[in-house]
Amino acid sequence: MPYRHAHWWILGLFPVAGLAFWPNYLSALSTSPPAYHLHGITASLWLVLLIIQSWSIHHGHRAFHRTNGLVSLALFPLFLAGGATIFVGMAQRYVAAATPFSAIWPPHLAWLDFVAVGGMAFFYFQALKHRRKVGPHSSWLLATAIFLLPPILGRLAPIPMGLDFSEPGVFAKMGPAFHYGNAATALIAFTIAWRAGRNGRPFVIAGLLTLLSSLLFEFPGGTAAWKAIYANAAAIPTLAMAIAAALAGAAIGWAGWVAGKRPAAPDAEPLPA
Repeated sequence: MPYRHAHWWILGLFPVAGLAFWPNYLSALSTSPPAYHLHGITASLWLVLLIIQSWSIHHGHRAFHRTNGLVSLALFPLFLAGGATIFVGMAQRYVAAATPFSAIWPPHLAWLDFVAVGGMAFFYFQALKHRRKVGPHSSWLLATAIFLLPPILGRLAPIPMGLDFSEPGVFAKMGPAFHYGNAATALIAFTIAWRAGRNGRPFVIAGLLTLLSSLLFEFPGGTAAWKAIYANAAAIPTLAMAIAAALAGAAIGWAGWVAGKRPAAPDAEPLPA
């Protein structure tokens, strides 16, 4: 069985994520917008699902593993819905220039989100499609966690950079932090791919997509034309966007499930007379 210790590595992400999200979210839970809670809860549950799936299959709990696979069909649409509310909320804060950070970076960060959400959707579809093949299934599913790393590592990057957020204009200097987070994520993905051997292809793709998102972060993310387009996202009704994302997530899950069904056995040929 590949990735025998994957559940421990993913479990280790939680304290790292706690440190990354403490300043702007966990330390201000009571005043944070509902969208933050929905996104935080669904992303955390997705990691918990990966932990359970890895642990259960490596300890012989196949029925439990299959049951939680069905749970993912409900969780994935909720995860996309949470991400959709964050997308609209970021656009609204950008238009309102709610904070020094929000006045600069949301149009850039939108491209990181586009790549991450698209990558997760494709990887989840592939995981369901190949659910009867241990190597590909586990690789595609575990590689979805790679797309959750850039927001964590990008928030931690200012620490070694020595950025002091009490200084004026410091938020304008945060661009490299996002690139460092993406570079670290790609390095992790490529390392896993190298160790996984023939099963490592999904991690190679995840690493390449992460590097691509860094390019899109700058262009078109930093262009005036894109910023004008992006500002229109603030007018999208949040609930409608969340419902649309949830329906898309349900459709992806259904399509992957159907694609992974066993082919029907051909009808027996009639015996010759």
